[in-house]
Amino acid sequence: MQSGTGAIALPPPFKISAVVKDIDKTIKFLSSMWGLGPWHTLDYKARKDDMIVGEPFKIKVAWADVGGPLVYELIQPLVGRSVWAQFLETKGEGLHVIAYSTPSNWGEIVPKLQAQGATMLVGATFEGKRWCYLDTKPGGIRIELTEES
Repeated sequence: MQSGTGAIALPPPFKISAVVKDIDKTIKFLSSMWGLGPWHTLDYKARKDDMIVGEPFKIKVAWADVGGPLVYELIQPLVGRSVWAQFLETKGEGLHVIAYSTPSNWGEIVPKLQAQGATMLVGATFEGKRWCYLDTKPGGIRIELTEES
């Protein structure tokens, strides 16, 4: 993930995520309009002990393969003043992040991106892997970095 210029070279994305108000309604719409599916869902609740940055939250998540290694993910905030709830409040429904897997050096890449000006909006562990959302400026592109096992 390191380029010859010292910049972080991202691998191909594996997930594109959108924040929605009603995940079930959105799944029904996307399935009928684009033929996406099958969909997988789960409720994800991050406890204080799971958090790297941010406050505990609960979200409903759904995902479907859209071809190749790419997954389309929907996130509906349920509890807490999460990054998703704030996005929905200020911007409405829409694309939220592009996700990339990091090799085993997640702990090196994230601080490098922060040193280059990226802000960690939320970060936690899930099933023993670290993940975080980084907001980049200028450009306003939000990325998710997920630790590979």
